[in-house]
Amino acid sequence: MIGRLWYPQLDIYDAIRRMAGLLTLWSPVKPPSQERLFIADFYLANPPLLHNTHMPSEVRRHFRDLKVPRPGQEFVSYPSAPILFQKMDEVQRQAFRTLSGKGLIDLDQLEQGTVRPSAGGAELFESKFLSLFSESEHQLASFLVSEFAPTDREIAAVRRSTGLRRLVR
Repeated sequence: MIGRLWYPQLDIYDAIRRMAGLLTLWSPVKPPSQERLFIADFYLANPPLLHNTHMPSEVRRHFRDLKVPRPGQEFVSYPSAPILFQKMDEVQRQAFRTLSGKGLIDLDQLEQGTVRPSAGGAELFESKFLSLFSESEHQLASFLVSEFAPTDREIAAVRRSTGLRRLVR
């Protein structure tokens, strides 16, 4: 029997699920930019790599409470975060285009530089996608949205703490 490993980082359907869940957790009053959404999605797909980021001590304390294993403690070995982030680029973009093309993203807000679910998208994300998160994934997503990459934190600070940057096309 031949086995095959599945990598959620390279699965468009899983990227759609993760992004929809993240957008549900972000406040509609302060929605994220596309780049911030992609960075949060990256760490939701690769939580052990959060250990290699810079965080204020209070945020780091909350992160430790999540008990995310370190990169060396898992079966999968990870490349550097910037390399994997670039590898995920097309998968994330295609997932985002799918959400936008299905009318699940508010296009007027997108033109202004922020990503907010449309009215139909918000309802669908809440009822169908967020329920697909495990308890630990939900806690991690909440941490990413509220403490690690909140919208009131400058995107330049998020870039510096993670070493990740992606231009929006």
